[in-house]
Amino acid sequence: MYNDFFGLKETPFTISPDPRYLFMSERHRDALAHLLYGIGEGGGFVLLTGEVGTGKTTVCRCLLEQLPDNVRLAYILNPKLNSVELMATMCDELGISYDKGEKSLKAFTDLLSNYLLQSEEKGLNTVLMIDEAQNLSVDVLEQIRLLTNLETNKKKLLQIILIGQPELQELLAKKELRQLAQRITARYHLRPLSLAETKAYIEHRLKIAGVTRPIFTKKAIGQIHKSSQGVPRLINVISDRAMLGAFAEHQHRVKDKIVNKAVNEVLGKNNKPQLEKETSSSVGYWKLLASAVALALLITLGWYLFQDYQQTQADERDKFVMEQERQRLKLEQQLVSTQQALAKASLEKDSQPLAEQFWGKQSWDRQGDLAAQNLFALWGLEYLPFQSAQACEFARQYSLECDNGVADWAFVEQLNRPVNLKFQSATDGFYWGLLVSLDGDKVSLQFGNNKVETNKSKLNPIWTGEYRLFWKKPLGMREAIKLGERGPHISWLLDSIRQVDGNAIAASRYNQEVKSWVEGFQKTAGLVADGVVGKHTVILLNNQVSPEIPKLKVGG
Repeated sequence: MYNDFFGLKETPFTISPDPRYLFMSERHRDALAHLLYGIGEGGGFVLLTGEVGTGKTTVCRCLLEQLPDNVRLAYILNPKLNSVELMATMCDELGISYDKGEKSLKAFTDLLSNYLLQSEEKGLNTVLMIDEAQNLSVDVLEQIRLLTNLETNKKKLLQIILIGQPELQELLAKKELRQLAQRITARYHLRPLSLAETKAYIEHRLKIAGVTRPIFTKKAIGQIHKSSQGVPRLINVISDRAMLGAFAEHQHRVKDKIVNKAVNEVLGKNNKPQLEKETSSSVGYWKLLASAVALALLITLGWYLFQDYQQTQADERDKFVMEQERQRLKLEQQLVSTQQALAKASLEKDSQPLAEQFWGKQSWDRQGDLAAQNLFALWGLEYLPFQSAQACEFARQYSLECDNGVADWAFVEQLNRPVNLKFQSATDGFYWGLLVSLDGDKVSLQFGNNKVETNKSKLNPIWTGEYRLFWKKPLGMREAIKLGERGPHISWLLDSIRQVDGNAIAASRYNQEVKSWVEGFQKTAGLVADGVVGKHTVILLNNQVSPEIPKLKVGG
């Protein structure tokens, strides 16, 4: 309805998975690299999880386009099957013939085993990929685990990829599935888009649809990100409704007020996702208003007003499509390189002996208590795990806060703080360690009493991405420091500004001048330049003004 009004050749924000609109954020590229690694690794399980709408299906479709020639894939989209139905579906996917009335698990297992052995002799890898795997029953998951027992003396004959919502992790944590959980060789949790990625995502889809000029204001994009929480599917729905609202009001820029109205329609006034059901009154209002305005525009303006504009954009679209193709080919090469590097690292040293090398004769730190003890020691604090409170509660007693999350090496290096990292072993589960220092690819870690020198490439296959660090919150600060606030935390901020660049700002509250300085600092530091002083902005400021705080990099 609004395409002609904005000069679009097609609707940019549909929820159908059109490969032309594929947007691969850094998180999606990492997820795809994990899946490619899993396919080439040969045996065991690979786990990809993420909230609804974060792009798991997008990653799967991209994976299907890049499968090596020697891979045979059984892709199961409907996991609500019993064990016999699962085996029958696998045979259907792989082209294995069987009697249609067959109900015996043994018969299916024999057929599959023969197929896998023949494929192995031909140099083929067989992969079972199950989407929406959180819907699998415990019995079916156990049957899937048993399939990984099909092996030769040298390798497993079947690689299994499980893709699902976060509930899948809870399911695999059940005691009766501990054997399966121990066989997971790689796992990745796909997180929502950041604010910067949301902006790039919206601009990417608009360009593919034929418009390169900015349509959404900065505040509008910020509101879309906040309301959607960075979930691509919700970004699409909100953006589509906001563009319809702008069209109805005859505005060529989508502003935050229009986005707020769209959010209320899509998610309800309480901003709770309600993508299926909408109030008839609000929908009717928008439809009537949009139809009336559309009719007036068609009568008075017509298609011809946009023909000249579309013609001038044709050459730019062609150039953009060519650039997109070049970037796609470059990404494919990068992902293949990533697959080869990860597979090589896994072959050179398996996760189990690597973990045993880290710990020696010590008991592994399953809960992260020893790692926390070693991290507290860097802050000059004595933490006794079995006598003191939990680590984060203990930290608050000394005016420290915990920062827990999932990150990559670049973000850890950016924060420049010693951190506890969570690792995984191929057979014996998880354990924690302390990252003491980082210099390029070289890292120093501590596992209990053992100090280890290694490199990031060896840790990549076994680090889950989870981290924990401690930071000092300014007195008076709540969740974040925002415009208009007063108090001791503002005095701390002003003093930090003076120490960082000698700029003495005369203010008694967090005003626009202070906010402008903070935005500049955030931009230079690689953070989102929103002017809101959150924990990571505090961490990077304290790194510069508090010499007693332990750092990850020497002289950092």
